[in-house]
Amino acid sequence: MDNDVRDVVGHWLVFGLSGQVGEAFATLRSPTDPPWLAPSRSPRRALPGVRWVQAGLGDVTLPDVPVTAIASLGPLDAFVDWIERTPVAPERVVALGSTSVHAKRDSGEPAERALALALRTAELRLAAVAAERGFVLTVLRPTLVYGNGRDRNLSRLVAAARRWRLLPLPAGARGLRQPVHVEDVAAAVRACLREPRPRPGFFDLPGGETLPFDQMAARAVAAGAPGARLVRVPGFVFRMGVRGLRLLGGAQGLGEGFLARLGQDQVYDGGPARAALGHSPRGFRPGPDAFPRHVAPHHPEA
Repeated sequence: MDNDVRDVVGHWLVFGLSGQVGEAFATLRSPTDPPWLAPSRSPRRALPGVRWVQAGLGDVTLPDVPVTAIASLGPLDAFVDWIERTPVAPERVVALGSTSVHAKRDSGEPAERALALALRTAELRLAAVAAERGFVLTVLRPTLVYGNGRDRNLSRLVAAARRWRLLPLPAGARGLRQPVHVEDVAAAVRACLREPRPRPGFFDLPGGETLPFDQMAARAVAAGAPGARLVRVPGFVFRMGVRGLRLLGGAQGLGEGFLARLGQDQVYDGGPARAALGHSPRGFRPGPDAFPRHVAPHHPEA
């Protein structure tokens, strides 16, 4: 790796290639793609057609390097900070946001409302940069991403079920969800980069099936923790248990906002992404490989 990129021409700049979506995105690379330039803080294994640049996002500089497209597969706010201060004007930018911009907007928890506001602010800042520099901007907002064990939601439910051999859920955990496979998110990003005519806009990116939270959790546990039981308990019992765990310093991520959302629908229209991008995600039928065992137990965030 190095951080001298002046001899690389006609490439895609891919932020977050070593992350959750980036891991899936890397498997989609084609010999017909332009060269990829991928910043990373840590050394990474060589990938055909990819030139790693050992640098954190705040340290990446591109003097005199033509960039045809940029993909941001990591935190949106950090990417916006970088592009605002970096004089790069590609033909197109494809960036990942999150449907948390909708789901947490009216949360009862100030931290979650602040997250939703930060996401929306980052989107607007990026749109302003696009308008100023004249590039086409596509923002994709995935729902609950799963599929390679690196998510902070379903994989951690499964990890808890493996450890405890059961997964308690409140009886009212029936809010609708649309989990989306990480490979389908990566495919949508690639489609945006490969499309001859760029597709500007902000697109929610749900999965191909809508199902209640408890049914989603049951399928995930059956796939990743066979033999573990899903135990439905009265809502007040579940809340008391969570609050007890908090007193003991546990239950990270199980705040009041999360508890309230278990019974709320989080359903988004995938029609615009289907029409504009050809997004055709799979239904939620996870196999054991969707929840590898190296993921440490942790409570979910959404």
